[in-house]
Amino acid sequence: MNDFYSIGLLVASALFVITIVMIPIQYRYIKAMEEEKEKHKRKAGEVFDEMPFGEAFLHQNTQINPLFLPANLIAYIIYRLKHKKKRD
Repeated sequence: MNDFYSIGLLVASALFVITIVMIPIQYRYIKAMEEEKEKHKRKAGEVFDEMPFGEAFLHQNTQINPLFLPANLIAYIIYRLKHKKKRD
């Protein structure tokens, strides 16, 4: 039983570290994507449709990967809170 606890604690610690490291990276990514949409006056779907295959594949991987999901959500919330005044 003690081994399962140790393994669980190790996995939880690794996920926590990954999340903390990925939040600023995902925030910058979200910010860049929003700037790209505003720069070209396009909707998100149009921006993704015009991406090269490799870039679209990387985008999909970073947004859907379960390891990055908590970081994605936290970064998105932070971005929306910081840019709330600009949208209103």
